[in-house]
Amino acid sequence: MGKDYILVIDEGTTGTRAILFDKKFQIAEQSYEEFCQHTPAENMVEHDAEEIYDLSVKMCKNVIEKKGISAENIIGIGITNQRNTAVIWDKHTGKPLHHALVWQDSRMGKMCEDIKATPFFEEILNTTGKVIGPHTNVLFLKWYLDNIPGIKEKIEKGDVLFGTIDTWLVWKLTGGKVHATSFSNASSTGCMDVEKQEWYQKLFDYVGVPVSVFPSIQSESSDYGETTIFGGSIPIRGVIADQQSALFAEACIDAGTVKCTNGTGSVLNINVGSKFQTSPGGVDTIIAWNLDGKCTYAVEGLVPVTGSAIQWLRDGLKIIESAKDIEKLASSVPDTNGVYFIPALSGLMAPHQDPFARGMMIGITRGTTDAHIARATLEAIAFSIKDILNIVEENGVKIKEIKIDGGASKNNLLAQTLADYCDAEIMRPESLEATALGAAYMVALYANLISSEDVKGLVKIESEFKPEIKKEKMKEHYEYWKDAVERSKKWIKA
Repeated sequence: MGKDYILVIDEGTTGTRAILFDKKFQIAEQSYEEFCQHTPAENMVEHDAEEIYDLSVKMCKNVIEKKGISAENIIGIGITNQRNTAVIWDKHTGKPLHHALVWQDSRMGKMCEDIKATPFFEEILNTTGKVIGPHTNVLFLKWYLDNIPGIKEKIEKGDVLFGTIDTWLVWKLTGGKVHATSFSNASSTGCMDVEKQEWYQKLFDYVGVPVSVFPSIQSESSDYGETTIFGGSIPIRGVIADQQSALFAEACIDAGTVKCTNGTGSVLNINVGSKFQTSPGGVDTIIAWNLDGKCTYAVEGLVPVTGSAIQWLRDGLKIIESAKDIEKLASSVPDTNGVYFIPALSGLMAPHQDPFARGMMIGITRGTTDAHIARATLEAIAFSIKDILNIVEENGVKIKEIKIDGGASKNNLLAQTLADYCDAEIMRPESLEATALGAAYMVALYANLISSEDVKGLVKIESEFKPEIKKEKMKEHYEYWKDAVERSKKWIKA
């Protein structure tokens, strides 16, 4: 047996998956486990970075053992990760100095809003491509400096490192030899001068945090060192942020191609080619990837709570036993009976950008059942994606086709609802593990096993969903949705 497999760590917001892909990019083995969500306050979401690392190692060992292979049979490791979630650690002990702050966290909402009120806000947007948000990583670092005793002194001594979860995993896997991130992850932090392809020093100075603790930036398909954790030396050759990874895996490689990932949140990405241009209306322009020294850009809109809203129905309201049960429950009624659910459980992002909004359910009557609430939750996902599409289409780009991926995309009712309310053909590939697949492709590119053009021929469509609802009815429902969104805004007083 030779080097026949690519090992991918897919580190999400609620759990960690390890997947072994064979040379035909078919899943040979996988292992998944959820990790703990820490919510010390209503506007705070944290993860234990050590738990994430330990779980990543455990999942990798599981798939290697279950497949009956060794490190010598692995071509390389690819990493894809939840973006913006960041951790700060002592580089000598390798121990985090606090929990990682998660991208859903809005504790820095007040400072974010203060910056938006200044002339500097527009410069930040034009330089980074992103609307500044509470999860912008300089703001997370600012919170650490202001709230964790001793961190300032450790930074002054050069004892501290900071980074997103990909950086943390690479650093740990390489035994502290590599402190690096990819262009896709760096751009997503909102701290990068996208055209200069370096950290945006002026933003760091404005917030009052040091750039010295941030990692170096390199290509998604490049040398991230070696790990010996799994019994032999395995090269790490691919690191790509989860949404950009899915965009690549869906073969959205040419300008104008679109994908929507439905996981913990839902993310719409549109490949806009090799020219960087900021986007109006509350959506972001980010680096999709940098290959062979050339950047490809994407317009992005993020809805932070969609799949996690389904988890809330399971764990909070307890109206379903598992996430997959929502399709059967929601399909048991023909409509929502006038119920609208705004899943702003941690604020609203694109295109509304209101960290102080909160979740709301409206239109409830004595006739409302758990089935209506379940259906309203699926419709909320579709309406949220439509909010983003509207911004894109107002700029002259009509979206006719969207490829979907992510765990929630298995839901046929959700796929059909997206087709109805987005007025576009929805295409669901055979493999929904697009985030992991994109990272596998990055390893394969480095190893010269494939080219970017080859990826276009690797995507196989399993199902297609076309709009069925009458446009007048769709417009009526959407107007109610927009009214409900406005009512949910500015609920928390800064």
